[in-house]
Amino acid sequence: MSVGDWLLIETLAGPESWSVLTVGTAPRRWKSLARSVPARLLPIVAAARATGRTVERELPPSRQWWSRQAARAIPLAGPDGCVYGVQFGVGVATRRPSVAPFLMDARTRRTEVLSAGLGPAFDRGRSVWVGAESFEHIERFDGALDFVATVSRAEPGSRWMGTCTVRTPTGLRTLLIAARNGDDPHSWRGLLADVTESVPPQGKSFEAATVDTLVSTNPGLYLAVVDTARVRVIRWISEPLPGLRWTGETDERTLPHPDDRDRILAARNDILAGAPVSTIAGLRLAAHDGDWLTVDAEASPLPFGPPDAGPPQFALIRIELGGA
Repeated sequence: MSVGDWLLIETLAGPESWSVLTVGTAPRRWKSLARSVPARLLPIVAAARATGRTVERELPPSRQWWSRQAARAIPLAGPDGCVYGVQFGVGVATRRPSVAPFLMDARTRRTEVLSAGLGPAFDRGRSVWVGAESFEHIERFDGALDFVATVSRAEPGSRWMGTCTVRTPTGLRTLLIAARNGDDPHSWRGLLADVTESVPPQGKSFEAATVDTLVSTNPGLYLAVVDTARVRVIRWISEPLPGLRWTGETDERTLPHPDDRDRILAARNDILAGAPVSTIAGLRLAAHDGDWLTVDAEASPLPFGPPDAGPPQFALIRIELGGA
């Protein structure tokens, strides 16, 4: 680091594994903290992490670049009260980059975000998102399936980092996502950092734009990605099916008509066994009005991971209203 830099230091696990995520708004991929911050300054970071309070120090005279500079360490507390990160700078006069902590449960797919740190453009009037709701305002997220798969596997000591492009009232913004699990491998603590100044937002990929065209020219067509483990909606590629009794908090096992559940499991098993497509005609799904929506559904495996990754982890579901 150097005078004037704000570092975003993640403290999501033990002190021996803390790392630097950004210098200013420029991403750093789990960069070694020991190689980024002089040893004599690390106690300032540790104090902010331990106390949950801002720590300010006037550094002593020395032959080092930080001589007589003012150091600041500002903790970033997450929804559970733990300090997820520390913004640290020496001789900084610039505004701190925008950061928001989040907490995610891999079992319930519930994510709580303290978005105030990202500014008013990211205020959606809510702090909790569940399941596919988390993708509602995302324009592009090329690493989405990798992130979902990593979180779902919940292997102890895992971590994930990547970027996504988010829609806001002021335009597209780029967010860095960094998350780690700990003693409970299903519990993921993370940080969202606005890195737009260093990483320009990306518009939709050619493939996504093609899908949008397909949907817009075929009224009544809806697309979703589901996992093959529990047949849960990971994200809607199109708008959600209108009239469906669905929110992120809905137990998706209650959506199909009880008499249709065996057909859904059979289609899932076909996909896991290598079938290129499996169809369910006249599938009944719970509607908001207490009745049933009748649709035709078609599932196909969604390529993900290396060719020898085993049975598909995800499937693309094509839904058409008005099934008989």
